[in-house]
Amino acid sequence: MSAGYFPKREKIGLEDLFKGLVTASHILHKNGIVDAYGHISVRSPDNPATFWMSRSVAPALVSTPEDLVEYNVEDANPVEKNMKPGFLERHLHSEMYKKFPAINSVVHSHCPDVLPYCVSGVPLKATIHTAGFLGGDVPVWDASSHYPSGSKNDLLVRDKTLGASLAAAFKPATSAGFIYSKVRSALPAQIGGAPVDPAKDPDHAVVLMQGHGFTTAAHGIEEAVCQAIYTKEAAKAQTTALTIRNAHFGHVVEGKIDVEGGGKIKSAKVKAEGDLKYLSDKECHDTWESIQNTITRPWELWCREVEISPLYRNNCPSGED
Repeated sequence: MSAGYFPKREKIGLEDLFKGLVTASHILHKNGIVDAYGHISVRSPDNPATFWMSRSVAPALVSTPEDLVEYNVEDANPVEKNMKPGFLERHLHSEMYKKFPAINSVVHSHCPDVLPYCVSGVPLKATIHTAGFLGGDVPVWDASSHYPSGSKNDLLVRDKTLGASLAAAFKPATSAGFIYSKVRSALPAQIGGAPVDPAKDPDHAVVLMQGHGFTTAAHGIEEAVCQAIYTKEAAKAQTTALTIRNAHFGHVVEGKIDVEGGGKIKSAKVKAEGDLKYLSDKECHDTWESIQNTITRPWELWCREVEISPLYRNNCPSGED
């Protein structure tokens, strides 16, 4: 059974899942994680070999079960024929579910606050306690090294080869396996709590995508949404902190300046004073474990925010008690 949308019943039915998936799409839009582009998916509650995501439509406009499409994990093709067109990047989702049996929800985003860390070479790190899931190392995956011969070089994860390559970045051979192998056993059962099996979990919760955005994977819808939102908040905090630090401390030039040569610096280094204070590995682990125990609090708030907005419509029926 897929862990995901907090159900009113012990068993998670499709009606509950559909309502939660539509709500999650709205929440991600409301919080600036997606705009007309970007998407979220969830593994089927009664068949781990399939997953659900919306048809190719702006996330804010998803509203009914008819907007949702079931896909096969094996090849990302629709389970039923003649379905409405889907997202080109559904292989991004299918390959994550294929590689990691414990993963039940995936979010892909082009969030502007995170994009600078996809192109600048500045590493994104955990600066705030609500983003401990980032750990001490957020990988950056570059599609340019993995395009199949003859394919479009448009950065889109449009085939199995690119999807599998991105999924592999969540569990590189050199990874220390920071978050998921250590924290999952502490989660409430309805959002993925279970005995730890490191082979079924990624080692990273988030992977940045060069020139593109980021992807985050989780054990349920609420957790995936939470990670996506606080990845954005961590990026905003780090960018602001770096700006303040550089403005306040400035830089120190180490080396000789050749004034007669036009003032050019020869064999010198520009060193910034004052280092940012990032979370330690232990702090990352413990803060995220604590946040997991209160994940229903922000979820209920986010649900209410989109519920009262006239932009978002969720016409999916609720499951029976």
